[in-house]
Amino acid sequence: MEMRYHPLLEGLRINEDGSEIIFFGQKLTGKKINRSARPTATHLVNFNGRTLSVARLVCEAWHGLAPDRDHNATRVDPDKGFHYTNLFWAKKGVNPNYDQIKFPRPKSSKIPESEIPKIVERLKNGETLKAIAKEYGTSYMSISRIRKRFINGED
Repeated sequence: MEMRYHPLLEGLRINEDGSEIIFFGQKLTGKKINRSARPTATHLVNFNGRTLSVARLVCEAWHGLAPDRDHNATRVDPDKGFHYTNLFWAKKGVNPNYDQIKFPRPKSSKIPESEIPKIVERLKNGETLKAIAKEYGTSYMSISRIRKRFINGED
């Protein structure tokens, strides 16, 4: 696998998918961090008293520096890792491919999958979020997410 030097951090070399990061001849090990219920994790690496994201380092080495501080290294497909072909610079909080990504429902959900079509039908008939949430013993926000996902055009 090809290695490239980082444009700003002297002595830092990184391969095309971030699996090998070398700082002045010493191999660095990354740490995987799950920040949400989604199956995609953030990979971080510590060196020189700093903690940096592997995605950012790969993107900087292979695509150049971010246009400004409002941009993050973003994965095209979160399940396909940190290869430079799967990374691009995007404004913070924005992924133009987000609508095409299917995230599984969290296992901690109180509402069974089989009940969702019934809830969708009740929402279409004009029932309030609060009334449905009370019946299922959950928050109105859970019902709101179902409305957003299944009525407002995601599925």
